[in-house]
Amino acid sequence: MIDIGQAQDELRAAYQGGAPGVFISGLAWLAADVAWYVAGSFYAFIALFIGGALIFPLTLVIERLLRAPRISKDNGLHKLGLEATFPLFAGLLIAFGLLPWSANFAFAALAIVVGARYFAFATLYRERVYWLLGSAIFLIGTGFAVQADALPVHVTLVVGSAELLFAALLFTRWNAAAA
Repeated sequence: MIDIGQAQDELRAAYQGGAPGVFISGLAWLAADVAWYVAGSFYAFIALFIGGALIFPLTLVIERLLRAPRISKDNGLHKLGLEATFPLFAGLLIAFGLLPWSANFAFAALAIVVGARYFAFATLYRERVYWLLGSAIFLIGTGFAVQADALPVHVTLVVGSAELLFAALLFTRWNAAAA
């Protein structure tokens, strides 16, 4: 088994520091925002669910296009990435249950879960920016849960925009470290 530092470096190299996943997630949140305005909150939820399901497969496509190195079978941290996905299912179930009562609160709750999940990525990729990303998404979700009407936009737009900004930062940092 490889040590934790080597495991983190290997995951960071293979997944470009996680930037493609954050980028695709941001696009999913923005697609949900468009769906919310065009067709309503239920279709926004469906768009976010489908977009979320596509994050890992599309990340693998990007990884192949960039010819990233593969992860060794003895990388124990690789399982943490999968294990950190299961709380998302709980968040989706909670959001779906809240959707009939308050779409704003449902999506805010899901944003809180997503934000909390990003903290594990700081360990996966040895990248402290994930603490900032997790905190930002968590606070955005909390703000919208407490005061959904404070801004004239949906939480989906704010979360998606934040993720796109952080994806650019993560990719820039990964690219600089890889050079």
